[in-house]
Amino acid sequence: MTGTDDSDRPVDRFESARNTALQHRNGGTCFHCQHGRCGQHVWAIEELARHPGGRKLLRQLGLPIICDESTEEGQPR
Repeated sequence: MTGTDDSDRPVDRFESARNTALQHRNGGTCFHCQHGRCGQHVWAIEELARHPGGRKLLRQLGLPIICDESTEEGQPR
């Protein structure tokens, strides 16, 4: 895998979501942010909400936990 390849491993998605959430805490931005909105940050919150450790991080950061009950771990899709 090269630095430009996208990974679909759950651990990589979780780490990317975690890094994005941490980057945006306290009003931070990233290169995906445009006009005060960031699709990457929305994705990160949704991704973190799917995992117990991610939900814990969201609570620590004071971010809302938005999740679809049908996609939570252990739930049928």
